[in-house]
Order: sequence, then C-alpha cells, then structure tokens
Amino acid sequence: MHRIHGRDTAYDEFERAHTRYLEEMHLEVLAGRVGLEEARRERFRRVFGSLDVVLGDRDVELTAAAYRDGYKSARRALVGAVDLLEALRGHARVGIVTNNLLEEQQDKLQCCALAPFVDVLIASEDVGVSKPDPAIFHIALDRIGATADEAVMVGDSWANDIAGAARAGVRAVWFNPDRRPVPTAPAGVAVIESLTPAADVLPVLLGTEHARR
Repeated sequence: MHRIHGRDTAYDEFERAHTRYLEEMHLEVLAGRVGLEEARRERFRRVFGSLDVVLGDRDVELTAAAYRDGYKSARRALVGAVDLLEALRGHARVGIVTNNLLEEQQDKLQCCALAPFVDVLIASEDVGVSKPDPAIFHIALDRIGATADEAVMVGDSWANDIAGAARAGVRAVWFNPDRRPVPTAPAGVAVIESLTPAADVLPVLLGTEHARR
C-alpha cells in the first residue's frame, strides 16, 4: 500500500498516520457508529488524505482488502506463547481482556491455536467498556472468579494494560519486547522482554520473582 500509493512519503510517516487512524476508526466501530468494513475503508481514505494522496473509491476498496488479506495471513502466536500457557496450567486460569471486537478476537485465537488455553474472553464491544477503565478489569475478575490481589495482568500497552490494571488494584507485568524505557508510574511493575523460556517467565507471572526477563 505504501509502496504503491505512498511511495513519495517516508514509511515511518505512513506508519504513524496508519496507527492514528486505525485507533480513531476502531473507536467508531466500538461505539457502533460505523461498520467494520466501512471503517477499514475510511481509515485508508484518511491515511492517504493526510499524506496528500487522493484515492478513488476503487483504490480505497482494493487497498483495504489487500491490507485485510495480508493481516490475516500474517497472524500467528508469539514465540513461546503456547509453551508459556501450557506451563501456566495448574497454576492459574487465563483470561483475555481486549479492546477488540469479540468475533475478531475469537477468530484470532482460533487461527493462532491459542483458544484451548483461554478460560475467559472479555471484549470491550461485548461489555460496553474499554481498557484502561478499571470496570473492564473488574468484569474480568468476576468472570474468572478471582479477586484483584489474586490476579496478574500481562500486557504490552502501558497506558491500557499496565496503568488500567493498577487502577483496578491488579498487579501488572509489562511485556516489552522492544525494550522501551519503563515509565515511572505506576511504580514497581515487573518487565518481561520475551515469553521464553517459560521456566524463567512463569515465576514472574506468578509473583514469586519480580525481575526483568
């Protein structure tokens, strides 16, 4: 898409624009103001429009379809995810709290062969509240049958996952594979940079070891 329509724009500028409008349109979908397919098309209209590239309706349609096909073909579990989830069996129940659409997340879990490891799936579309609102974490705790001090939230978004969990009184572990600087608040958050080896990551998740891995 960038190569065909935005070749006169630096890729990092294109990527920033895409991230911005992806988030904007995602909120519109969650609010029920626009359908998923139209949101995808509108996202690319806005991305290329912000880069002074005007696409006709046909090009918008083709671009959105190509992106969707590429996204679906690229989906796969992170390295070590299956081994880590298997190691968690017998120690904890596993729940997912997502700001994604319910059907989309279910499809992704099936595609990545992770669905058998997930006990509870809470999607913002389904419960009417999104991370970092503490309410969605409280819903997750209720559905999984745990109290806040018994739970741990593992996530890659500091704002949504880590800060949101802290506001709900849930211990958080930041998954930080890009090794970004660790924010100062909330303090005392454990950091993992990989999901492997499971034997090293598991104690961090279970709260018996708070170390960077």
